[in-house]
Amino acid sequence: MSNKPLISICIPAYKRITDLKILLDSIGDQTFTDYEVIITDDSPDDTVKNFCDTYPHTFKLVYYKNTPQLGTPENWNEGIRKATGVWVKLMHDDDYFSANDSLSMFVAAIERDPDAQVFYSAFIFEDAANSTKKIINCNRFDRFFLSLSPYHMLRRNYFGNPSCIMVKKDVPFLYDNRFKYIVDFAYYIELLQNKIKCRYINKVLIHVGINEGQVTNYTYKNKAVQMYENHVLFEKIGTGALRNVIAFDYYWRIYRNFEIKSVKDIEPFYKGEVAAVLQQMIAFQQKVSPGLLKKGIFSKIAMLCCYCLLRTKNIF
Repeated sequence: MSNKPLISICIPAYKRITDLKILLDSIGDQTFTDYEVIITDDSPDDTVKNFCDTYPHTFKLVYYKNTPQLGTPENWNEGIRKATGVWVKLMHDDDYFSANDSLSMFVAAIERDPDAQVFYSAFIFEDAANSTKKIINCNRFDRFFLSLSPYHMLRRNYFGNPSCIMVKKDVPFLYDNRFKYIVDFAYYIELLQNKIKCRYINKVLIHVGINEGQVTNYTYKNKAVQMYENHVLFEKIGTGALRNVIAFDYYWRIYRNFEIKSVKDIEPFYKGEVAAVLQQMIAFQQKVSPGLLKKGIFSKIAMLCCYCLLRTKNIF
């Protein structure tokens, strides 16, 4: 008989002891108990280690110190690699389970649909700085729309952050460590491209927090990060992805928002070759008045004109 737990809860930790305690407390409250907890610590000091040594846990908790530090998302991958469970539940240290039956709901979903390899759930998104909370669902229309193409993930991250999903350990993909900002939805696109069966749980199971130290906060409007990562993503998805107008619009907005005038504006951040279709997209934007380009409806009309023009030219 195997001694493997059903679920490995993998926590990539970094200094936040108060948040980590909330997460561990929520794990200890779970009614489902066939799990292990793996903490991979990227902190520059022993704060997390000392906390783990004294935390009064009643579950299996295994601590690993990363030497040297791995960074995001490689610290996520390290926890996944060390997991021994059948399923992996990545949990960021500033997120936690919304109720004591959250894991039970994931397990019930597995039992209902044993062929599925990924489960994702509704979640509560909390912005503590602005004192706001919002329930994020993936309704039937969202799921249908996403089923039409993996590139619809570029419209919106329908799965939520990695704390909102549970993945079967034998799924042969890790998070691409070249990414910081788009790392999660780039991973989800890869899953969907490879026909990994994903199923939604229509219940709030996870509480997702936001804080000033999160990587997404300082990479969101960072031109260097966005130019590099989105061109690496283009290498992965290929020119054909732009036949999907959502993907085309995604790159259109990237260039518009960062005011890219030519390939020379990209070269300081990305050393690869910029695809011909992207070069023509940039050139088309330069023919539109900057004032109109910043107005949503006019920008959308211009994007559609560019899309139709380049499609008729069979450029992609």
